[in-house]
Amino acid sequence: MLNNLDLAAIGIIVTIISAVSTLTWWLSGQFSAVKNLVFERIGLTERTILDKIEYHERHDDSRFAQIREELSELRIRNATKDAIMTNILNKLDKSE
Repeated sequence: MLNNLDLAAIGIIVTIISAVSTLTWWLSGQFSAVKNLVFERIGLTERTILDKIEYHERHDDSRFAQIREELSELRIRNATKDAIMTNILNKLDKSE
């Protein structure tokens, strides 16, 4: 029936199949751990970036509000100066 050579070949095949299966199972666990670590780090990075964007948006809003106020003050001053200059020019034109 089966001689020693056939049994040795069957033993080698079973050994190879079990070694490949074991390594596949072990590598699957390793890749899963690495994948989880990558996703965790991506999540932390995303939260950090979103926090920084939110922080800068809040400060930009306050800075832009201050700039808007300063621009309004400048417009009022310019309008006042224009009115004064127009008034002076009108008085000069009338006096001539």
